[in-house]
Amino acid sequence: MKGFFKLIAMTLALAMLTLSIAGCGASRASQEAKQDLSQSTNVLVVYFSWSGHLESMSGWVADETGGDLIRVLAKEEYPESYNDTADRAKKEQDNGLRPAINVELTAEQLAKYDTVFLGYPVWWYDLPMPMWTFLESVDLSGKTVIPFFSHEGSSDGANSLNTIQTLAKGADVKTGDALSIRGGKVDSSENDVREWVRSLGYSK
Repeated sequence: MKGFFKLIAMTLALAMLTLSIAGCGASRASQEAKQDLSQSTNVLVVYFSWSGHLESMSGWVADETGGDLIRVLAKEEYPESYNDTADRAKKEQDNGLRPAINVELTAEQLAKYDTVFLGYPVWWYDLPMPMWTFLESVDLSGKTVIPFFSHEGSSDGANSLNTIQTLAKGADVKTGDALSIRGGKVDSSENDVREWVRSLGYSK
């Protein structure tokens, strides 16, 4: 009987671990690239989204701040299957892989921004690896970086906030101001997201 309960506990633990890819959902949203650097603004919103949750949250942040918007995509698309995406994300993390991404920002393009809002789902208790690629490809020194994320249990962002602090060298990463929303509640969170932006003093 003790072995049975141990097996149940292990099964539940594995299920929770699989959910930690989350902040996403069970199906992949459109993988359309988005990049609008046309606004007269010193705010940039950069995000990665698989299920569409961060797509929604980032749109609200960009609209509330009047900021420019960039979506980070892996050049090799993640699978449509949730489980296959979870498997790939785990392998990338375990092997320290940096997927090639669609975003190439020049120093001149970045120069106009003082603040970067960084949005992502918590995957396997950390930042999705395409966001590692992005942060290692740009110089954010001297800028303010404000994280926001979705999750399915890692409400404190797990290790993702530490990772951002490590990768965004020289930036002022506002981990204490980070916004955390459970993936299943994102669809009804627009007012919360907008109020968060206002509370930080970034509403246009």
